[in-house]
Amino acid sequence: MFSGKVFVLKSVRLFFSKKGRAKFVSHLDMNRLMIRLIRKSGLDIWYTEGFNPHPYITFALPLPLGFEGDNEIMDIRVMDDGFDISKIPQILNAVCPEYIRFKSAAEPVKKVGSIAFASYSILFDDNGDIKDDLCSFLNKPSIIAKKRTKKGDIKEIELADKIKNFSFETSNDNTLLKILLPAGSADNVNPSVLLDAFYAENSDKYYCYAVTRTDIKDADLKSFL
Repeated sequence: MFSGKVFVLKSVRLFFSKKGRAKFVSHLDMNRLMIRLIRKSGLDIWYTEGFNPHPYITFALPLPLGFEGDNEIMDIRVMDDGFDISKIPQILNAVCPEYIRFKSAAEPVKKVGSIAFASYSILFDDNGDIKDDLCSFLNKPSIIAKKRTKKGDIKEIELADKIKNFSFETSNDNTLLKILLPAGSADNVNPSVLLDAFYAENSDKYYCYAVTRTDIKDADLKSFL
C-alpha cells in the first residue's frame, strides 16, 4: 500500500522589480538567474519532469533588454498547498542581488492570455522643446515605424492607432513621458520602435535616459493579477 506524502501544488504569482544593472540582463539570462535564486533560497517548488528537471517558472510578459521594470510578474508552483506564500518575497530577497526586489506574492487571478496593454515611463533629457515635439508627434494621424520581423526582414507598421493614451511630467531638466501601448500575444508594441520613429523625425535633438515598464494590464486597463 502506498503511504508516501501526496503533494498538492499551489500556483503562485510573484511581483518584482528589475532595476539598474538588471536592465542589461536578457530574458534568457533572467530565467537562469531566477532558477539559481530559487535553488539557493531553498523554496520547495515544483520541478519540471523529464531528462533535465528544473524549477518551473514562467514570466507573464518578458521585458525587453535595456528596460527597467517596476511590476514584473513570474509564476511558480510550490509543493505544499498549506505554505504561507506571503513569506516568499522575503525568502527570495534574502538571496537576490540588489537590482532585483520581490514585492508581493498571490495566487494567480487571470490567465496570461488576458494581458492586453503595458504602461511605460520614458525619461528624456529636456532641452526645452521636447514636450511640444513629442505631443505633436504622438498626435499625428499616422505614425509609420520600421520593425524587424523574427525572420530578420524590415516591415513598416502603423502606430498611431495603437497609442492608447499618454501624458507628461516635467521636473528640473527632464521630461517624463507616460504612455500606454498594446502588449501580449495578440499585439505588442515595443516602445523602442516608437522612439526610433520619433528620432527619425527629430534627428539627434533629444536623448532618452531610461525606459521603465511600470505596469501590465488587461483589456479593461486593470492591473494584471
